[in-house]
Amino acid sequence: MEYLKYNEYKSNLLSQTRNSVKTLNLLNNSVTFDYLRAAVPEKSIKKARYFIITGNGDSYCSALASRPVFENTDRSNTTGMVPGVATDTPRAIEFSRYYNTYRGWDQTKVAQYMLLAISVGGSTSRLVESIFRMNAIGGQTVAFTQNINSALGKAGNYVVDINTPECDQPAPCVTSYQASLFAADMFGLYVGMVKGFLKEEEADERRNAALEYVNSFGGRVVDGIEKKAFELSCDWLEKGIEIMDFIADGPDYATAFFGSAKMVESFGGLTTIDDTEDWNHINFFNRQPEKSGTFIIANTSSPAFGKSLETIDTITALGRPLVIITDTNEDI
Repeated sequence: MEYLKYNEYKSNLLSQTRNSVKTLNLLNNSVTFDYLRAAVPEKSIKKARYFIITGNGDSYCSALASRPVFENTDRSNTTGMVPGVATDTPRAIEFSRYYNTYRGWDQTKVAQYMLLAISVGGSTSRLVESIFRMNAIGGQTVAFTQNINSALGKAGNYVVDINTPECDQPAPCVTSYQASLFAADMFGLYVGMVKGFLKEEEADERRNAALEYVNSFGGRVVDGIEKKAFELSCDWLEKGIEIMDFIADGPDYATAFFGSAKMVESFGGLTTIDDTEDWNHINFFNRQPEKSGTFIIANTSSPAFGKSLETIDTITALGRPLVIITDTNEDI
């Protein structure tokens, strides 16, 4: 079978990926801590003791990925963590229709809740409904959107403007996820400052560290990853691999979820997403393992890293085509 050559391949998704470093640096200039102070006053943050972050699709991935920034703030160079604020990440349909429906809300605490609803476009019905619900019970609401005059923007008590470079097509899209995740992460650091878990210079250090990491993927690094991905896609197409599993734990689950979504949106492939434990209970039994492409995210900082290594051994023994995304060396 004849395929496009590497330098001939073009797509909206690829273009956005190549511009990721530029996009995130632009966002850093707009979503500053001073901006967040103006958007959501410190007195409102001090009032909030329970945070709920939700979204749909890519935005839900942003909610999942940003949760650790709210729950814990690392104030040292060790792995020790300092308690942050209680944070939950229900799906939008779950919050809007089911959350606390059976046990009811504690009326002495409802004013201490703050809902963060993420939607770049701002027109997602269940998110608007979620904000209406939180407003109705007496909690606070913040809309994260690029369209501040949207239904979501108008419904929230406060609005964080996600100044995202325009996306040519609604899907597959990368910039909306990058923007919403960056804004949510910076808001989490802002909450940490207001709550007294972080000094402003410490929050700035974390912001700069995030940018340093982002900038490390410029130039030859992203070119190398892109070439590997292109070669892999040609190999899997040749072998007829269009079924893919994505496996990860904790915050990395959000990354796996997002990657899985891009596969579906890009070419309509059949994908699943699971954690390392459940994958070994379910997808382990899939027939034709040689036709099941498998991606696993295994970072050494994860408490589940050991389980990831066990799962890698299992996948290899099954003869599945495997891609390992990790922060350690290739000997894994």
